[in-house]
Amino acid sequence: MNRLSWKLTGAILMVVVICIGFMVYMVNLITTSEFSQYINQSNMARVQQIAENLSDFYKQEQKWAGVDNIIDELLWSGNSRIVVADNSGLIVGDTDDNWLGQYADDIALSNGTSITVSGKEVGEVFVVASMYRHGHSANAMTVIPLDTTQQDFLNQVNRSIWLAAVIGVAVAFLLGFLLTQYLIKPIKALGRGASHIAGGNLKYRVKVGSRDEIGELAQTFNSMASKLEMNEQMRQQLMADIAHELRTPLTVIGGTVDGMMDGIFPTNSERLGTIKEQTVLLTRLIGDLRDISLAETGQLKLEKTSTDVFELAKRTLSKFEAASKEKNINLLIKGPSELPQLSIDPFRIEQVINNLLTNALRHTPAGGSISISMDMRNRSQQFDKKHILISVADTGEGISPEHLAHIFDRFYRVKSARSRSDGGTGLGLAIASQMVQAHGGRLWVESAQGKGSTFYIALPVNSPEIR
Repeated sequence: MNRLSWKLTGAILMVVVICIGFMVYMVNLITTSEFSQYINQSNMARVQQIAENLSDFYKQEQKWAGVDNIIDELLWSGNSRIVVADNSGLIVGDTDDNWLGQYADDIALSNGTSITVSGKEVGEVFVVASMYRHGHSANAMTVIPLDTTQQDFLNQVNRSIWLAAVIGVAVAFLLGFLLTQYLIKPIKALGRGASHIAGGNLKYRVKVGSRDEIGELAQTFNSMASKLEMNEQMRQQLMADIAHELRTPLTVIGGTVDGMMDGIFPTNSERLGTIKEQTVLLTRLIGDLRDISLAETGQLKLEKTSTDVFELAKRTLSKFEAASKEKNINLLIKGPSELPQLSIDPFRIEQVINNLLTNALRHTPAGGSISISMDMRNRSQQFDKKHILISVADTGEGISPEHLAHIFDRFYRVKSARSRSDGGTGLGLAIASQMVQAHGGRLWVESAQGKGSTFYIALPVNSPEIR
């Protein structure tokens, strides 16, 4: 009985047995009561008819002599006896003959039916149980038990009710078992699905056609399986990307050290500088991996303060003045005179703007320009909250449409957009997007190949606290 199907079947059967048993018990009581009431009413009608017959007898004979012959013919049941008393209460007729000459009051007979002739009472008739004995008070009609035929009929009705109850229980058990199997089938399917998922088969999906709660559970299960499959694919891809990203600097470091140890390369500042550069790249990659891991799991700690975003962007842009002059690129920043201060982590938002400016400077040719613009928006097509919109635009080569959807993916590189040779780890935009989302905002890009790119940062004015 440990299986759910048997537990459900047993529960259904128990409820059915209790309900049917109670119903049969009540039906038996009601049937017996109604049948007895019917018989009593029928007996009352017969007693009334007996009284009328006795009235006719007395009217004709003007005396009670010979009444025993009449009442013997009027007796309809072996379980009853007819007793006739005159107007003084003296018993003048008894189908059992043993009360003749006694008074009705002495025998405690009561509630008799009057026998009248021309409006004058000439006696009473009593119909009582044949087992009635002297000294036991009883009403005349209510003490008559059912005769054998009547009792057999009532017993047969009650047996039929119990037989119908047994058949009903059997049918209920069969239907309950079938219904339980129907209900358990999708649960078993979910169990098999869970076993497949636990066994590593993340492509397995449960097929449940119902639209009830179990169907919704199956859809949720399939959705979970799809997310697990996607996360597993992302994990495998991430591990492959990390291994690939780590292999290059480690290979350079290992090759350079081996060459110096074997005397192939001289141990000088140039060779040591190569090792230093690759070490810095490894350190940056590890730091980026830590940041994006914390951001994606919601554990990135933000030190929020009330910050003037325009001054923050202006200060960040000033750090690129030397590099922009070297490449002959014009830097601009513009925005309204007054913007509300935001509750943000200034270090993280500066990190985001710094990353966007680095990419823009890297891919903007000489003579081009990079600009930062700010504006207050109640809502926009991309963000439906009141926010400050920061845009970082360049006049570089732009990004082709097929790459725009993946530009914020981890380690995603487009040859014309991001290059390892430029010192990037391929995680900068992914980290920037996660950091903006951690502030309750959004980062997106609009670009056309050959016409430059514009990155937008939407920061809500009432930024939620990060837990």
